[in-house]
Amino acid sequence: MSETAAPSFLPKGSAKITDIAVGGTQVRVKTDATPTLLKRTKELVESKFDALADKTVSGLTPHQLSVLVALNLAEELLEAQEKLRVLKREVTNTTERLLVRVEAHLAGGQDA
Repeated sequence: MSETAAPSFLPKGSAKITDIAVGGTQVRVKTDATPTLLKRTKELVESKFDALADKTVSGLTPHQLSVLVALNLAEELLEAQEKLRVLKREVTNTTERLLVRVEAHLAGGQDA
């Protein structure tokens, strides 16, 4: 029996307006994300903001730091998408090989 993940988004038409503050900047957004997803998203951005603030040269404005956070998160997203593409290709190839073996077995042939 498998557990199902809680939905990340509210039903269509349930968008709400909320304020989010990160790095000293407050932004009002309209979103259909659940409070849990909003909290996790904010925590991720805050942790990136804090980590970069600690690592980078002082004197960066909050705006410049926000751009660095966006670039870092975009890089991580692109890397994750590439890993997902590779994984999907591997799963597809493995599935195709297994199907060939099953079909050969069902046809009375030898295992491939």
